[in-house]
Amino acid sequence: MKRRQRIQSWTWKISGLIGALFLGIGLIWLLALLRQPQSGLRLVIPHLPVTNQTSTVQLPALYTAGIILGTPSQPASITQEQALLLASHWQPEAASKAKKVLARYVLLTYIPHNASRPQIEKVPAWMIIYEQIPLQPADASVDPTPFPRSSYDFYLFLDAKSGKVLLSLWT
Repeated sequence: MKRRQRIQSWTWKISGLIGALFLGIGLIWLLALLRQPQSGLRLVIPHLPVTNQTSTVQLPALYTAGIILGTPSQPASITQEQALLLASHWQPEAASKAKKVLARYVLLTYIPHNASRPQIEKVPAWMIIYEQIPLQPADASVDPTPFPRSSYDFYLFLDAKSGKVLLSLWT
């Protein structure tokens, strides 16, 4: 009977020690996450490879048009300022009327819906976004139906090496 009590006592001590160890590791991990949430598992598991790739968000309007955005691995040949200047020369009306102008360096893939347009595959490009361009109201005497929207967005893709227009789209 004493032997059984010794064995039970020994297993209880071992399981208690293992439980306390797991609880301590869990608390340290939780504190590390709360202290620096942006670093994630890098802080806790230092042997994991670190990647600097950022995921590019796919815009629904572009995706339905066959445009897929990626993250380029090489720097652009023309700067963001040069791309904005070139875009304003290519589309002066959109540039002057847009309420907001954005530029992003992306990897452009375009899969056209019809065969008459060329496919573009993984080309580094500047995506210039002209947001909230006001729509001109239609002549009410010709068409009394009001527009469902008061503005539109215009996307212009410039080749990041040459500055030539690759693609344009308004939504």
